[in-house]
Amino acid sequence: MSDVFFPDAGIQTEILEPGQVSRKVRARGGTLMLVEVFFEDGAIGTEHTHPHEQVSYCLAGEFQFTVEGVTSTLRTGDSVFIPASALHGTRCVAAGRLLDTFTPQREDFLKA
Repeated sequence: MSDVFFPDAGIQTEILEPGQVSRKVRARGGTLMLVEVFFEDGAIGTEHTHPHEQVSYCLAGEFQFTVEGVTSTLRTGDSVFIPASALHGTRCVAAGRLLDTFTPQREDFLKA
């Protein structure tokens, strides 16, 4: 795999919670990272914080997102901006996929 092109065939799926949540780190470089996250019905993205800014785009499904105590529903085509260090989490209402963008990159997502 190059530092510029990231074909799907070369990207491994990481299982975060068996039968519930998995992800693929898509393209990354400079200060940006793109991650596709797969959720089954009822899966939870536990509330957490990190020093990265994040944008999540709903590719499919339905999610209840909470950012700093404010909850909203994201459906296909909707997106949310999560400021650095904001407390946030999600609950998957209908199986789906999110496309998350982070800046700076989530080094904790990368394998050594």
